[in-house]
Amino acid sequence: MPDFIPTLIVGVSILVVLLIVFGGIFGPSPFPGRLTSSKTIDLGKDFTVSYTTGTADVVSTSGEIARGLFAGQDKGIAFDISNPSDATEGILKLNVKNTNLYGSMIIRLNGNEIYRGFPRIGNHSIRFGGRNFTGSNVLDFIAESSGWRIWAPTVYTFDSSVTVDYIGKQSQTFNFNITNLELTNTARARIVVFADRQGINDFIVRINDVEIYRGLTNVFTDFPVDVLKEGTNTVEMSAEPNTTYRVSNAQIILFF
Repeated sequence: MPDFIPTLIVGVSILVVLLIVFGGIFGPSPFPGRLTSSKTIDLGKDFTVSYTTGTADVVSTSGEIARGLFAGQDKGIAFDISNPSDATEGILKLNVKNTNLYGSMIIRLNGNEIYRGFPRIGNHSIRFGGRNFTGSNVLDFIAESSGWRIWAPTVYTFDSSVTVDYIGKQSQTFNFNITNLELTNTARARIVVFADRQGINDFIVRINDVEIYRGLTNVFTDFPVDVLKEGTNTVEMSAEPNTTYRVSNAQIILFF
């Protein structure tokens, strides 16, 4: 028997074992439609997700308003706020120093009535929805007429201030596509995220509206394959309150 025959037999045997165990040769498949051993989907790099809450003092004013049969005096003040879409609630603190209660006090923000009543001397707290705010705002204090009391107008002398409660949510959404062939042959799926954290709360990942991860980064976690679907898939990343994550890299890895 020639000397190279034993070596050839050993080589052929190793090749047969590889074909049986791995179903083919390592590396990209030379055959159209055949999948490789894994696929990495880059979702995004260098982005931020955050969830912030807070309170800000935005305006204060004082003065006197009056309304009677022959004369009237209103009080108005303009002010700006940043990120009005993040405002959840406004709180107006009203300190009435003097009044005769002949008519009601009316308070309007940007033309929308947020209070009407008869506030007595002392401190009052008036809450109203954050949707009343815009970037540029006008706050008006108006006294209702004293009506048949022609001898004197309605009078309110007061101090006031307005604070705004904020909730700022910054999430990131990414889309990626999966073919029917890829979905059928996916055995495992993994989310990988590298990020720096400011705050103490969790990082959240949802795929197709299903939460697959809630915890601290970095993330190196497998998730159920049945979360995925053929066609367009959506990944949403967010944070719990008072926490910011600066993400350097985010990927999904499919294993076939």
